Amino acid sequence: MRLAPFIVDVRCLSAMKFSLPGQLRGSECRRVISQAVVLRRRLESWFAELPTEPICQLGIILRIDGSLGSFGPPGVENFSLINGELECDLVVRDHDWAQRSDDEINEILSREVLTAIASCLSQSKIEYDHDDLQKLLTMDT
Repeated sequence: MRLAPFIVDVRCLSAMKFSLPGQLRGSECRRVISQAVVLRRRLESWFAELPTEPICQLGIILRIDGSLGSFGPPGVENFSLINGELECDLVVRDHDWAQRSDDEINEILSREVLTAIASCLSQSKIEYDHDDLQKLLTMDT
């Protein structure tokens, strides 16, 4: 008797991955992306502790409104789960980025990304400790 090969998706055997790419509507939005890189790095260890079923990667695609226009209404939209990779778009309204400090941008971005993470994990029915995530986002870097 010959057995069929057992195929395992190797991507899902390790820790959950997290990405936070973005699109901008104005050069002043670059500062938001700089803060998004810092935020992503802070969140990577938290995501590594989450179970990798049913998703092994979460990608929140930032759509940052600015002086060149808007991506549409603010909020989380366009959920997609394909081959264990969950993605959503997060439209962040223009907050007059050029006039904001890095701390203010980080606070706005952290709040928006936390909402998106909660929505995505809720969609995929993954349990997590919301308080731990909130503490991580409010810690000094």
